[in-house]
Amino acid sequence: METYRATSETIACTLSPAELRDTQAAWHKLFRLSLISRQVVPGGLRLVVHEGSAEALRRLVDVERDCCAWITFEIDGPSVTMTGDGPAASAIREMWVVEE
Repeated sequence: METYRATSETIACTLSPAELRDTQAAWHKLFRLSLISRQVVPGGLRLVVHEGSAEALRRLVDVERDCCAWITFEIDGPSVTMTGDGPAASAIREMWVVEE
């Protein structure tokens, strides 16, 4: 398991509007094609995708690590646990909503 600790307490995204749109589209595609589960955990959320999508998940987490330094990411193969303190937990849960 790899852990990338939050380096900021400020809840903000540094992506441009176009980058944010592209990143959200990539997450939604991953959810549509590969999401196995979305679990609420203390302080945030755990996402699990099919094993074959682990690399796509890692690429998206790499983007998020750069733009959302207020989130702690724990990557374990095809799963990522994203957590934060206080209001960050609910922000994380709101950001990664699975559209039905």
